[in-house]
Amino acid sequence: MNWDTVVTYLLPPLIGAVIGYFTNYIAVKMLFYPHKPVYLFGHQLPLTPGAIPKGKARLAKSAGKIVQDELFTREDISGRLLTEEVEKPLIDKVMSILDADIRETGAIMAGSSEKYDKLEESLTELLSLKITDAIKRMDIPGTIHREGKAMLLDHVLNSRLLAFVVSDGMIDKVMKAVSDKMEEFIDAKGPEMVSEITTSRIHDLGNRTPLYVLEMAGYDPEYVRRKITEAYRESVVNAVNSALRRIDVAKVVEDKINAMSVEELEKGVLTVMKTELKLIVDLGALIGLVIGSINIFI
Repeated sequence: MNWDTVVTYLLPPLIGAVIGYFTNYIAVKMLFYPHKPVYLFGHQLPLTPGAIPKGKARLAKSAGKIVQDELFTREDISGRLLTEEVEKPLIDKVMSILDADIRETGAIMAGSSEKYDKLEESLTELLSLKITDAIKRMDIPGTIHREGKAMLLDHVLNSRLLAFVVSDGMIDKVMKAVSDKMEEFIDAKGPEMVSEITTSRIHDLGNRTPLYVLEMAGYDPEYVRRKITEAYRESVVNAVNSALRRIDVAKVVEDKINAMSVEELEKGVLTVMKTELKLIVDLGALIGLVIGSINIFI
């Protein structure tokens, strides 16, 4: 192969490939370089700074709007949180908690068994006081006095002998004595009895599971699971809507990009598009090679 053949057939495609390669290489580099304006004799040179540093603010604003309107919508976030992969493990976890003993669950939530015992004791005392107070407000002695007197009077009136012997005043005195004794009994023994019963019931309840208690109230596990699922879905939608109303996603993205240095921005872009940018450079070499080859026949 002589020199003329090389010059005629090999050199044009080779030169075209080299020119195409470096043209696109420089174009890609000019996306980021120079990072700052370049001045000559007090005048800013054209094409400085690079395209991305020069349009960084505009890029940040556009990126923020795209993320907010297209990538970070309420529907997208809610959809992610409401997929079976996310939803099912959470609901299963809640159901497993409800299927554990109340005492065991309470100890976990309280931090220790000792803390749960103290909470149980406080609850028992509070309920005992509330129940005792409610019993007193029911005025059981007064009710016994009134209802007992009415019943005895009715019985006496139906018997001539008793009506002749027993007077209304006697009945009132008897029922007053009974009601007074009942009042004394309630004051003396009521709190203790209520406390014993309450303590026993709460202690027994601690050995049951929440699901058992709900089932005893007429709510089967499937119904409970369905209601928990509905509550979770409603909570997710409400929480996402509330969060996005408070967070300006576009502004957050815009501020983040504006806060980045050009070097950080370049690194981020190259991390995502390194292969594509290299392909553009290689494509320039290929196009130059093709054009150089065509020139041989013109």
